[in-house]
Amino acid sequence: MLGWNGEVLPDFPALRVFDLETDPRNLLYTAMDLERGAQRFYTMVLEKYPDQSFSGAIDLLARAEEGHARLVYNYWARDQDSVPPFTPLYEALPGDILESGQDVEEMVARFDRLKGPACVNVVEMALSIEMAAYDLYRNMAHRFSGTEMEAPFLALAQAEKEHMRIAADALLGCAGS
Repeated sequence: MLGWNGEVLPDFPALRVFDLETDPRNLLYTAMDLERGAQRFYTMVLEKYPDQSFSGAIDLLARAEEGHARLVYNYWARDQDSVPPFTPLYEALPGDILESGQDVEEMVARFDRLKGPACVNVVEMALSIEMAAYDLYRNMAHRFSGTEMEAPFLALAQAEKEHMRIAADALLGCAGS
């Protein structure tokens, strides 16, 4: 999508998402952190672009990311003796990486370099993030097919499809931009 905005990618994006060699519970913890990153991104977008035609959709996406983290938390907390409550755990997560593997701060800073209407830029970026998130979680579900790790990743992938729909609907609202 960056090509549509006249940008050239100097290289492949640096992806730091899942360490497949770790304990499965760590994968779920990482998924919570990625959801936190997406929530932080959308919150920063709302701070940068308050009261825009797309603000409702972005706010909905931000709140839904926390809901996804709660979903993952429930899987993560199973079979553990001592589990901290969700809210302090979630708020302590750094959330510096998006589900798409990109740095949250860099993605927000990218808006300053984009040309064209903010509505289209923001919503297309949200759509690309959600598409990458779906792809990531669907591939993780496939990777862990037939194991206890398949269900949480498949649930996340299904939820990301709804996010894609929200972003696509918001893009229709950018028509006058």
